[in-house]
Amino acid sequence: MTADRARRGYVRAVAEIAGGAPGTASGVRLWAVSITDVRSLFHPTGDLAERLRADVPFHVLAPYKPSWFKPLLKHGPGAPLLAPDSPLPSDVDKLLHGHFVPPDRLVPSWQIVSHWLDRLSSANLRLEIDRGTAERLDFDLARAGVASHFGLRTLWARDAALPLGPLAGSEVGYQRYAVALELGEAWRASLGALEGSADLVAHVSDWLCQLPTWAGDAEGAGRPAPDVFAVTLP
Repeated sequence: MTADRARRGYVRAVAEIAGGAPGTASGVRLWAVSITDVRSLFHPTGDLAERLRADVPFHVLAPYKPSWFKPLLKHGPGAPLLAPDSPLPSDVDKLLHGHFVPPDRLVPSWQIVSHWLDRLSSANLRLEIDRGTAERLDFDLARAGVASHFGLRTLWARDAALPLGPLAGSEVGYQRYAVALELGEAWRASLGALEGSADLVAHVSDWLCQLPTWAGDAEGAGRPAPDVFAVTLP
């Protein structure tokens, strides 16, 4: 691999759980968002922390109703009753301070981060593809003449370097704006030569090729151009 390709993001350097075959398990989530903005979720400055804290997808069962055993429950007046699988305020605190999240709190913590990313990103895309589909996709792209460094996993080939670890069987990474756009253009150019996976290639390339539009919107708002941040679903 040349130094230029490594510098531009074709290297394989993602946070992942060892033990399983690499690639997608049940799908991939993509967000068009600057990696700087993603990392800022874990050490927010200014009023961002309070805005994030006020926008958490708690799973509320019912509003809290006071009772004679209220002191035992440690609920504040009017505090909601949260479902057992709900994110907790303590999860929010750990995320906002960049603290270690134990394995048993990874699922609700990623629910919180995914929700924040939905709000923060220019757009997001969910692909319902398993490993077999991903392997066929890369094979079809190669047969159509697309370079191997433009495979699907290139979209999360860079280590996001987040304090929050991935779920078991999941991968977390990102790709820089320029490389993600180049990949989208290469996929779009291959459509006439594809013998399979054409619908999926068209779907993803159409999304990626909107990056310049989103970059223009971000520039107008004083924000950095969006990269592509990705999480594979276990």
